[in-house]
Formats: sequence, structure tokens, C-alpha cells
Amino acid sequence: MTSIIEEILKRDNFLITAHIEPDGDAVGASLAMFHALKLLGKRVCVCLSDFVPPVYRFLPGAGKIESNIPPDFSPECVVILDCSTLDRVGRLQKQIRLFSPFVINIDHHQSNTGFGDLSLVRETSATGELVYELIKGLDINPSKEIGMCVYTAILTDTGGFRYRNTTRRSLRIASEIVGLGVNPGEVAERACESYPLERFRVLGRALEGLKMSCDGQVADLVVTRDMFDGDDINPSIVEGFVNYPREIEGVLVSVFFREKAENQYRVSLRSKGNADVAGVAKTFGGGGHKNASGCTVDGEFEIVRELVLRRICEQLREKE
Repeated sequence: MTSIIEEILKRDNFLITAHIEPDGDAVGASLAMFHALKLLGKRVCVCLSDFVPPVYRFLPGAGKIESNIPPDFSPECVVILDCSTLDRVGRLQKQIRLFSPFVINIDHHQSNTGFGDLSLVRETSATGELVYELIKGLDINPSKEIGMCVYTAILTDTGGFRYRNTTRRSLRIASEIVGLGVNPGEVAERACESYPLERFRVLGRALEGLKMSCDGQVADLVVTRDMFDGDDINPSIVEGFVNYPREIEGVLVSVFFREKAENQYRVSLRSKGNADVAGVAKTFGGGGHKNASGCTVDGEFEIVRELVLRRICEQLREKE
């Protein structure tokens, strides 16, 4: 933390980015960092490979997020947030390499590879939590705008403070942010209850195909491209679908398969208690946390499903 603070203070031009298909933590942490660096008088650009999901566009500064690095901007330092590996930034990786900047890696995934010149990697409720601590370390008094961004990051990554990654620290930070004037009900309504109608139509189709396996300990569902009403598939519409099977009594692991392209599936994994899905994701080249991980697997769906579920069941039996 101290070394990162020193490097930030001696540089002027910053690029902030996060992972592809950004979620509430990626967007919230990025914008919180953006506002903090602006308060320090830095020149800052936030750029993401994929567009900001509509549900997070209420966040202060969301309209300033770029999809490409501006041609007149040469970052001295790149702050990469919520990415366990460098390639998680997507197509921006090639652009970043051209600048040969100083890279700061801030993340909360246990599978983080420690890339970059400096890393701040710690298992916390959300990357937004680490950004908040960094902002305090920079002697910045968090603004309401920063607070709203950090609160959204923590709120979404803890499932509304319901998941086991919710800690005393995350609740303390949330409490401090409420003291800045951020309304918890307003943020929850905007971030969790403002989805388009199509989300629920697709969810209904997916839930109809929900399947159970491994003696009722595993539940899975799939969303294919033909389940959408139009040709324009917005991945943010299905954000959080993996959590629905997790709510079934007796289910320890929930699996969500999303068809990204022909014979390619994004696999999201969530678990309860001591059921560890990080190892499962790692088997297929992915990563994440003990109770929340993901990977991308190529192949025909039934084969992909069989391989993933078999590994999950093996993992559960090893824990017995």
C-alpha cells in the first residue's frame, strides 16, 4: 500500500481499467479511483474493453468511461482493477503494452497471478474495498461520489451483504459511506432493481431448464444465444443468474452456463460454506474465490456440462 501511494503521488497521467464484461465492483472501483485521482489533480482516463451495463450508469462519472484509449493520452501509470490476470482486461491489453507504463494491480481474487510492477492483492469483500482503503491512505477525504461508487462495488459483490465474504470491515466501510450522505435504499434500487424486462423473460426460459445433480447438491442452468429476443446480446442482462439455483435448499454449488459463441461457454460457479469452486475453475483455466469463481470452456454444451459437473462432484466428494 505504501509503495503504491508513493508511485501515485509522483505521477501525473493515469489510465484506469478493469475486467471484460464489467460488474458492479469493476465499474464502482474504477470510478471511485477516477474521482480520487481527479481530487489529487491528476489527468485520468477510465477505459473498459466492454460497455458499462445500463444498471450501473447512474454512478457518478459513468458517462466519462471510454471504450478506447484517447489518441492524445499517454498514460504513465495504468491501474488495473478486479483482474486476476492481465488478459482479463480484454482487447485493451495490446494498447496498454504499447505505452510500457508502470502497472499497478489491485484485486481481491485469491487466484491473482501478481502481475504488474506493484500489486495490492487481498481477499476482501470487493476490489472497491481495497480502493477505499487506498483513497484513505492518500489522505483524501472521500466525497459522496466516491462513496456511492464504493458502496455499489461492495453491495453487488456481497450479494447485498448476504454472502460469506461480507466482513466487519466491509460493513464498517459501508457505514462510513452512509455517513457521507449516500442513501443505501437508493443505491440498492438503482443497482439491483432496475433491470430491463428482457432479463426476466430470459431468466424464465433459463429456469425452465434448471437441472439437479450430485444427489441434489449441485444445480445448474444455461442461457443460450437463441433465448434472447433480439440479435444484440447484452451479457449484463444475465448478471447474477448463477445465484438463483444457489437459493435452493440442499444445493451447495450453483452453476450457470452462458453461451458466448458457438461451442464456447462462460461458466460461473457459486458455492455455500466449505464447498470450494476455485479449484474447479482452475481446472478449466479460470479462477476466482473459494465461493465464487468462473472459467470459459470450449466444446458442445452437453460435453462441457458433463466435464464441469463431474469435476464439481469429485471436489465435493473429496471434502466429505
